[in-house]
Amino acid sequence: MPYPNEHACRIRDPGDFQPKSFRRIAQGKLNIIIGRLKGKTTTTTQAFRYPVDNWSEAEAKAHCKEQGGRFEAAMDSAIRERARQRRGG
Repeated sequence: MPYPNEHACRIRDPGDFQPKSFRRIAQGKLNIIIGRLKGKTTTTTQAFRYPVDNWSEAEAKAHCKEQGGRFEAAMDSAIRERARQRRGG
């Protein structure tokens, strides 16, 4: 399901991780979702989130591809609304 304010890139399936082990880390203009894999004590990247204010769909898709993930663009209506707000309308 697309997110309204950010593009998404899934690296690992959430079911591979321990419940309630997920955390979001902001790194520059990128957000990284990490968690602990089942049976592990260290964290692993589960997904990337790309805020639509900072990433075009093409930029986010290219980064996701470089990471070997599965890309999903943000909801179209959210992108249109943000563009309208930036134009001051």
